[in-house]
Amino acid sequence: MGDATAVATDPRAQAFGYAQRRIWVFFAWWYGAVIAIPGAVDAGLSGFLGQEPERGVITMALGAVLSALGWLATLGIRFSGKLPKPASDIPRVEQAIRINPNVIKVSVIGAVLIAAGLILLTPNGRSPELLPIVGLIAAAQLSIAAGMAYSGWLLKNSGELYSRWLERR
Repeated sequence: MGDATAVATDPRAQAFGYAQRRIWVFFAWWYGAVIAIPGAVDAGLSGFLGQEPERGVITMALGAVLSALGWLATLGIRFSGKLPKPASDIPRVEQAIRINPNVIKVSVIGAVLIAAGLILLTPNGRSPELLPIVGLIAAAQLSIAAGMAYSGWLLKNSGELYSRWLERR
């Protein structure tokens, strides 16, 4: 019961809950975007290099459909005026606020290193046939990092965002 009491008395619980709800709504469509964005990069690079962009176009279309379905699935909560459930694990939220910036940095550095490694260290790394795949992998990792950055921003600014939401409600 100690944890429940701590959550009930922590003034940030409601704001963190609001941020968590917004994160859930965001990721419902962003997961599809994380598929569509690399597909667009793959199609763009393939077309630029004179290759068939079909793989990228199919991936982009699949991601766009999944993104639209995610957006539609959250319509009720997206426009809800209902108070959010308070965050139940505040130490975990605080941990996310603390470590997300470093995880994002590692993800971006990792994307660059993976792309560079594939280009420089694999036998066909510099071949035009492989460059769209390298772009796809880097774009996927960078899209994930962008989603994490946005969710971290929501958590970090949850107090202000929640106050503004209450005013509009």
